[in-house]
Amino acid sequence: MCQYDYRLINCLCWLSCVAGCVFIQLESTLDTELLKTFLEVRKTRHFGRAAQNLYITQAAVSARIKQLEESLGAKLFIRRRNNIQLSSEGERLVPHAKMMLLALARAKQDLALEDSDSRRIHMGVRTGLWGSALQEKLHTLQDNMPDLLLHVDGLEPDSLTRMLLDRTLDMAILFEPPSLPELRIVSIGQLTLKLYSAEAGESVQDRLPENFVYLDWGGGFARFLDRRFRDQITPALQTNMSYLASRSLISKGGACFLPESYVAAGFADKDLTLVEGGPEYVAPLNVAYHSGSAKRELIDSVVRYFDGVGL
Repeated sequence: MCQYDYRLINCLCWLSCVAGCVFIQLESTLDTELLKTFLEVRKTRHFGRAAQNLYITQAAVSARIKQLEESLGAKLFIRRRNNIQLSSEGERLVPHAKMMLLALARAKQDLALEDSDSRRIHMGVRTGLWGSALQEKLHTLQDNMPDLLLHVDGLEPDSLTRMLLDRTLDMAILFEPPSLPELRIVSIGQLTLKLYSAEAGESVQDRLPENFVYLDWGGGFARFLDRRFRDQITPALQTNMSYLASRSLISKGGACFLPESYVAAGFADKDLTLVEGGPEYVAPLNVAYHSGSAKRELIDSVVRYFDGVGL
């Protein structure tokens, strides 16, 4: 159990009531690990994989879920062999659990901001973007700002936007940023996607009709594909994980649009070949942050170290 400041508890109670009341008793202590474990099991649908992701034992996962179920007086999961599904009570708990954890993160951040000299930055990066180019920029940042406390998460675009707006995230590296008056957008470089294959010497016509791996790069990329290859391709695999896409190319063949820097750095563990005649998709790379952030000066300093990045 973790002890929290009374202001944090009051904040959580207020947000819980607004959300329709979370049926977890809020006293002077609150164990958020139960909620985190619940959401991880819900995401993986597997106690063992949830345990791996949380770096705890499977027995600990089971114990936490049991404790949460006993606290709520309801079964949260329907357990069948090799199949774990949320119960109706579990489905209703999901939005409340997410809001509780989000409220906790925001409350802790708001309290931390009372220290005007805070050097902590929570940065989100759009899934699929992280590679050697951003890693090198990060190392330069850490070398030049050694007192900076940096927390970096890979997140989906919707999560990035939501967390920037509620200020649980200080800044985000992404492309296709939302056009919202609350957010300030700074261009730092560009993303270049090219068509790659595990087989050398093949053309677009050879690779696209079969075994095309669709790596999800957002709405702009989807429109780009539709303009170039309308009705010509049916993806054999669709994913938002770059590593999965590249491994599929190596094991099954086919083609996929990947960041140029990702392939150049050898992240695929095997040479991938540029497909002859393949078009390329170029999108501006940006940093977004809340225009009303109390850390704006610090964020601007961090942004400068990512300027000129090419993915």
